[in-house]
Amino acid sequence: MKNDDLRADRDDLDTFVPRPVAKRGSNLVLQIASGVFLGGLALWLVQLGATLLYSKLMLATVTFGG
Repeated sequence: MKNDDLRADRDDLDTFVPRPVAKRGSNLVLQIASGVFLGGLALWLVQLGATLLYSKLMLATVTFGG
């Protein structure tokens, strides 16, 4: 069988080389925290601009063309 041949080839290897252990730091936590912070900042800036534009429209102080 095909799978038996592959298993036999793997059994011929005498040395086992372990994979290096990956460092699991707080990288994902920092990425999520910075994403939430920057998303909130962008949302706040959009809300500030929309409020400014809406207040200008309500006061009828919007001028087009100078």
